[in-house]
Amino acid sequence: MIWLASFPRSGNTFFRNILYEVYGLKSSTYHQDADYFLDKDYAAFPCVKTHLLPSQLVPADPDIKAVYIIRDGRDTMVSLAHHRKDIVAPGSDFHENLKAAIIAEKGSFFGGWSRNVLEWIDRADIIIRYEDLLADPLACAERLRAIMHLPAPDASKLPGFNKMKAGVAEYGSGKGRGLSEEEMLALSAKNFRKGKAGGWRDEMSDEMHDLFWSYHGEVMEHLGYGRDGNIISLNPDFDFDVALKLGQKLPSHERKMKVLLEAEKMVHHDNDGVKRYQSELLKQFNKIEQNPDARWHFDLFMSGRLVPLKEFNQALNHDFSMPEQTAKGSQTPAEKRSLFQRFEFALLEMIPDRWVSYLISHNILVFHKLYDGIKKAAFGLIDFVIDTVKKISAFILRLLFRMRDNKRLNRLTLQFNRYDLIHLPLQQHFFSFRKTARPLLVTIHDFTHRLFPEHHTAINISNAEQGLKFISQRKAHVLAVSASTLHDTQKELKLPEYHVHMVHEAADREKFSFRINRDETRKIKEKYGIPDGIPYLLSLSTIEPRKNLGNTIQAFLRLATKHEGLHLNLVIAGKKGWMTNKLFVQNKLFTDRVFFTGFIDDGDLAALYSEALALTYLSFYEGFGLPPLEAMSCGTPVIYSNRSSLPEIIADGGLSANPDDIEEIMTKFEQIYANPALRESLGRKALKRSLDFSWRKAAIETLQVYEKVISSSNE
Repeated sequence: MIWLASFPRSGNTFFRNILYEVYGLKSSTYHQDADYFLDKDYAAFPCVKTHLLPSQLVPADPDIKAVYIIRDGRDTMVSLAHHRKDIVAPGSDFHENLKAAIIAEKGSFFGGWSRNVLEWIDRADIIIRYEDLLADPLACAERLRAIMHLPAPDASKLPGFNKMKAGVAEYGSGKGRGLSEEEMLALSAKNFRKGKAGGWRDEMSDEMHDLFWSYHGEVMEHLGYGRDGNIISLNPDFDFDVALKLGQKLPSHERKMKVLLEAEKMVHHDNDGVKRYQSELLKQFNKIEQNPDARWHFDLFMSGRLVPLKEFNQALNHDFSMPEQTAKGSQTPAEKRSLFQRFEFALLEMIPDRWVSYLISHNILVFHKLYDGIKKAAFGLIDFVIDTVKKISAFILRLLFRMRDNKRLNRLTLQFNRYDLIHLPLQQHFFSFRKTARPLLVTIHDFTHRLFPEHHTAINISNAEQGLKFISQRKAHVLAVSASTLHDTQKELKLPEYHVHMVHEAADREKFSFRINRDETRKIKEKYGIPDGIPYLLSLSTIEPRKNLGNTIQAFLRLATKHEGLHLNLVIAGKKGWMTNKLFVQNKLFTDRVFFTGFIDDGDLAALYSEALALTYLSFYEGFGLPPLEAMSCGTPVIYSNRSSLPEIIADGGLSANPDDIEEIMTKFEQIYANPALRESLGRKALKRSLDFSWRKAAIETLQVYEKVISSSNE
């Protein structure tokens, strides 16, 4: 026997009838549905149809050959929604059926379309496109000769789709189930609906199309289905497995191009934006490494060692989230407060609530200003002494270790010279590559150390500057993560135009998509101390000055003062960074309206994004800004700063504001809160805009940059 597998409504029954009429091959089915008949001897048939996942098959023998039929997932979803409305649950709503099939909550609908497709691509020996089956059914059937014995075909008996729809076919008409001819004809008309490709255009709304693409777009592209509805060419680097099983010939390569990626971030426990960026790229590149004939080979340089990417699977599959305090432990407990914090809290206890609200919202807490002045004066000299000691110590250490480092660098340089390209995901990590003459590509994420030096330590500024100096001296190529960062790079470094490239980052769509499970969301909110039943604005970032949380809170409190019965909370999520006393000290007031959750696990973010009225992201500067894109992928609009990269990334997926203008920020909050129609419209635009970004696209474009850099170095 062989398995004839597919996701439901993908043409499996059509194919079974072709095998029966043209080759005389009967087939059976295997399922786990107690309401439908199952042949006891199904495994004795030459072909067995199934929609189940490979892990659910009986017999479970992995050596049993398998054919998988794929179809444009949009046509499948529409057909499945009709099938449920007409046959499975007569009278059910088409729109709701379609939405449920797209989301496939908790692994329903045979694991969901993408999961079913991906697991069967890995398991199947042959893949057949439904669209090819319609165009040339006999040619598709003949491909089975590679895995089973086929009798000589009788092409004169080749059944047409319309004939099966209007007649009583061997499979799909209910034949053998005791139905009348009239009932079988009616069932055939429902089972064989259209028999054409692209029918989804007439029945899938733009909103549903965007929702579908947010869940399944990257898998669709992996199969060669374009967002515009056309069949697109498969990418030989990322889609080789599909191409081979479709019977397509892949191009040959004279030799592999060897790339070394500096990856010290991957061994650190923190999960900052640079680590997310590199881990996502490596996940994509790891797909290429599965192809023995790939034109690329990737190694990592980490902890002073060269590690093949193939050996790095454990780290790639690692959950990079760091355990942090959640809601109940995120605010500073009394026993850990400084003497000044205790004085502030005591003073706040003596001031009436309405006065505290006024003082905070107008930013005139006098003791804060006094404290800041005293602290700067008292600790300025100490900081100078400590900084001087650090510099002297660093100078001595450099002298002591220079000879050892030179010997180590000489050894490493010989190894580095074997590569066609070296990619540094962060300029600060240049040190080991000072002597190599190989082409270098350095990703620059932002210029905050120059534009906002007050938000950085002296050593971080020094390291970043040394990295930029290295780029200029080596005439390295730069990869910017946004057009805004590209502009800053050209302005700050003045490199040749052909040395500066741009590839957008993306959000992980597997993690960040619209969530509808209210029970799950309720548990997540309880986990972080977020009240259920009250709408909220969500802010997500490391809590530090550049993120402008002070103005965000003040704008929200001003809104609460303006609307006395405001039914709205502000949820501030993220681990505590630095210079945060002013945010946490107003605990007495914030417990009523503003909630600090602490660090949020990645697995919980999509649910919180999905339920928020909007994400607030009013940073003074961002090189890219991943949280807005993550929220947009969940259909949530963003209230964002009108500076740096954020307008470029978010576009019409939210409302922009001057991050220094508290009144304007408050107005944007008010518009989102008071206008559900606007909120819904912006949410749809946010989801649509998010579809312009993907890590698959980022990886493909990064490889194109690799090729340009390697090619230019060989000229």
